[in-house]
Amino acid sequence: MSNLSIFSPPSNCERPYTVSEINDGVTAIIESHNTLIWIEGEISNWKSASSGHCYFKLKDSESQIPAVLWGTTFSKLSFIPEDGMAVTAICSLRVYRKAGYYQLEVHQMKPAGDGALYLAFEKLKKKLEAEGLFDTSHKKKLPETVETLGIITSKAGAVLHDIIKVASSRAPQTDILLRSVSVQGANAAKEIAVAIADMNEYGIADIIILGRGGGSIEDLCAFNDEIVVRAIYNSEIPVISAVGHETDFTLSDFVADVRAPTPSAAAEIALPDTVETKRYFNELIKRFSASANNFFQSVYNRYNSFLHSYAMRKPLQMLADARQDIDSINGRVTGAICDVLRKKMDMFSMKAAQLHALNPLAVLSRGYSVVTDSYGVTIRDSSKLHKGDTVTIKFYSGSASAVISNTTKK
Repeated sequence: MSNLSIFSPPSNCERPYTVSEINDGVTAIIESHNTLIWIEGEISNWKSASSGHCYFKLKDSESQIPAVLWGTTFSKLSFIPEDGMAVTAICSLRVYRKAGYYQLEVHQMKPAGDGALYLAFEKLKKKLEAEGLFDTSHKKKLPETVETLGIITSKAGAVLHDIIKVASSRAPQTDILLRSVSVQGANAAKEIAVAIADMNEYGIADIIILGRGGGSIEDLCAFNDEIVVRAIYNSEIPVISAVGHETDFTLSDFVADVRAPTPSAAAEIALPDTVETKRYFNELIKRFSASANNFFQSVYNRYNSFLHSYAMRKPLQMLADARQDIDSINGRVTGAICDVLRKKMDMFSMKAAQLHALNPLAVLSRGYSVVTDSYGVTIRDSSKLHKGDTVTIKFYSGSASAVISNTTKK
């Protein structure tokens, strides 16, 4: 190779080259050509030195190359590089003689692909955060009971199935109001924002779950759109954001009243467990019963103690006064018992009524029935049925099967 002539051999050709001489020769070979290159890769092992210089590696799925970004170049960047960010750069090849390896000397660098989306995400996040859209003071408290659960997602995705599965097991009496939207694509953000506004205008839902499955930052970009964030902020109905997997974060998560790691978790947060509610009221009944027993026993003990006190054993001249005192005390005790008992019974009746209202059988006992299709899904709209479909009708006592002969829309 002609480039070998760049090496300057020692005057005494019988001795070998030194390591420094080899590195000098390799440096001369590389720097004797125009090594300016345009490269794309992912940042890895980013380190900033106190001098202002930055050291990192650019990698792809198979290889990696060390790189250096001098402080003067770093100060001119319009973004903050970090690990995992995809970038494109204009570099030169150089040799770090002391360590004996070649590296990229970066002259210009900008985000590429997800890196640009990440920068847009951070820019919008800072803007909305400065406006106060993410402040906890604006978060709405979730309702303790939910009669109608609003869901905004794609009807074709697994998210809807996961939410319905949890809702049917925890609170089967809850109605579900679905607004199907595109969760990615050019029109997704607008559809989601309109759906949130419509849910609020319709006014039936007690709470809204906004959800979709996981994906890349590009897949989730609709939930980072400013119109969606502002629609969530302006919602009068509390919103639970269940977008992506547990490790995914979107601007919708920051502005929502509650962020759930998964759609299933969102349903668990939104809907109280009916079984747990029954257990809670049973515990209240037990505590009330024990408290009442303790109260009456205390009254009896005090009354019995009074009857056997030293005063009752005094001479007969005190007997008349003592009997009058007893009558007075009995009257006050009886009145107190009646007052306490009335208050306790009122509280018991109220708790019992609340418990009864939670029982789906109470609705059926008034003559209503529940119609489900062959998959066990509750039918609330006759347009979901067709002639010849087989349905199951559940009554307060028992059930029956039926075949649809015709349907009407009204």
